[in-house]
Amino acid sequence: MNNVFDVSGIKKNTKVCKIKDLEEDKAIVKKGEDKYLPGIIIYKNKNSIYIWLNNCPHAHLPLDIIEGRVQSKNNDLLCANHGARFNPITGECINGPCKNSFLKSFPFKIKNNYVLAG
Repeated sequence: MNNVFDVSGIKKNTKVCKIKDLEEDKAIVKKGEDKYLPGIIIYKNKNSIYIWLNNCPHAHLPLDIIEGRVQSKNNDLLCANHGARFNPITGECINGPCKNSFLKSFPFKIKNNYVLAG
């Protein structure tokens, strides 16, 4: 389980979501078939999309406590477990127990108005 696809539970080339379903400055979590794996965080800002492994570098727990949604404060992503705050564009932890560490980016591509893993 070394690569980001295995760790997230999202297989390469999987259709993750439609672009039109993403809301501006909102983060959503998508999971693969194995609901026990953390999935990924998708964030849209000014027609750019950022995707991160849903795994806090502090305690290696998912950021979402309510499945499918990551809380935010002033557009920063919040880890529901210990309150760490992450910049949703850079993935950097800007406050909390893992300050100056980063969320792991997740590779993706856009094809036919879908976000695809890979």
